[in-house]
Amino acid sequence: MDKKLLGFHSGEKMKQKQIFEITDRAAQQISKASETSDSKGWPLRIAVDIKEGKYNYLMGFDQSKEEDLRLKINNVEIVISPDSMVNLKNCKLDFVEIEKDKFEFIFLNPNDPSYTPPNEELDDNVTHDL
Repeated sequence: MDKKLLGFHSGEKMKQKQIFEITDRAAQQISKASETSDSKGWPLRIAVDIKEGKYNYLMGFDQSKEEDLRLKINNVEIVISPDSMVNLKNCKLDFVEIEKDKFEFIFLNPNDPSYTPPNEELDDNVTHDL
């Protein structure tokens, strides 16, 4: 079958929107944490607890349950409960430098009422005065 009929040319990757995304930096940090934990080999549970409209994100290594959604994203096995998945759809987990030499996981979640999309014009290697 001619690949042109399928809507792409050889060498092109089909970009598929994931229901949850983990950046390369976050995946590397999760893998490091897994290696040093007592729960090595366990999937990472990601959850969101909503109280009074405020989203509180939780994550930790945990055994999966029958009702969990199980995903492998960027070589990281994760589990998400159906209740949390509703509020985590199209969310991105990243690991960023919040302050000099202080890194944290952040959730970029368009479902969160307090979410502000990142400014894509800002470059990681340039200092910007705000």
